[in-house]
Amino acid sequence: MNWILIFKLAWRNLWRNKRRTLITTGSILFAVILALLMDSMNIGSHEQIISNSLRFGTGYLQIQDTAYFETPSLDFAFDLDERQEEALNQFLGHHAYAVPRVESFVLAAGESETRGALVIGILPELENRMNGFQNFMIEGEILNNDDQMVMIGSGLAQRLSLSLHDTLVVIGQGYQGMQAAGKYPIKGIISHPMEFLDNQLIYLPFEEASWLFVMDGKASHWLIMADTDKNALRVQREIERLLEGTELQVLHWKDLQPDLVKALAFDAVSGRIMQFILYVVIAFGIFGTVLTMTLERQKEFAILVSLGMKRHILALQCFIETILISILGVGAGIMLGFPVLFYFNRNPIPLGEGLSDLVKEYGMEPFLPFSLAPTVFIFQGIAMLILTLIITTYPVWRSLTFPVLENLKR
Repeated sequence: MNWILIFKLAWRNLWRNKRRTLITTGSILFAVILALLMDSMNIGSHEQIISNSLRFGTGYLQIQDTAYFETPSLDFAFDLDERQEEALNQFLGHHAYAVPRVESFVLAAGESETRGALVIGILPELENRMNGFQNFMIEGEILNNDDQMVMIGSGLAQRLSLSLHDTLVVIGQGYQGMQAAGKYPIKGIISHPMEFLDNQLIYLPFEEASWLFVMDGKASHWLIMADTDKNALRVQREIERLLEGTELQVLHWKDLQPDLVKALAFDAVSGRIMQFILYVVIAFGIFGTVLTMTLERQKEFAILVSLGMKRHILALQCFIETILISILGVGAGIMLGFPVLFYFNRNPIPLGEGLSDLVKEYGMEPFLPFSLAPTVFIFQGIAMLILTLIITTYPVWRSLTFPVLENLKR
């Protein structure tokens, strides 16, 4: 069997029947672009949720006391000794870094209003590296390590009727039942992208937070940020060996946020169901064009068979023709879809006022994000090729079973 000759015949037939080829290729092309947009938007929203949760919440990893996860109290604060801190820095290398934190809830008050608030003790440079909170400043300046001042969320400032340079009073419970109380001038106000945090956030320098809660330099937990999840898992294995035999543990963000993992998994399944419905619609569209193209060529097939072409050779030729059309359609769809996704990745679609308020409640920024993850293009390309392979069974079956004499009389 001369495969090169069969391939040349298939390509020549496609070129000779340009109209039918363009119609079929076009249907695959638009199907691929539509599927890319849907999958990119779905994955992009997941990436945004995970990114916000890691940057503004748990980090990739957390070092904490074994009891802290179930009971997040300052009573389980700890301090890494010199050996542990030196080993930790060696594990992190250039792909990750550690951020000590002090976190506790307090009662915050202005001149006439009081609200529950979350105090986070930070090292400003590391915090800004982790989540870029400096970009959200709307008034004032960012904190320095030795400041005895606070930065607060714009939502909390509004609730307490406070503005820049006003005094904020905080009252809470410190380490091992000690009283925590302080008065701090407001150095800066930020508009946090996560609304529920914006309504309760108070940033204090780490040393001042340690003094406020009488912790003597201890941290309630350490966040570990990494450039990729793969590097975070590598660091986790190293830290687990370091902390073996101590009362400390290191947890991955998926262990820290099981509800988020379940919600994303459920959303991914619902997204796949929607994609399956889209594929069904696409399949009927492609099948319609392939069916029309095959039926229009019945007399041509009959002439070829009557001249001596074997039916299995004809079936193979039809198979190769359909695969070539599929590759052309998928390739063109990916090439045309990439610039579209790239544009929307750099310029996300802003949401309307109603939807904007809704997504902010869930800690998302008010726009539709699009992902450029390689899996978006790989999955859609493979899915469309498989779909076309299934549809190919019809022209192959038809070329093996059509009646020659009946089609010659047409």
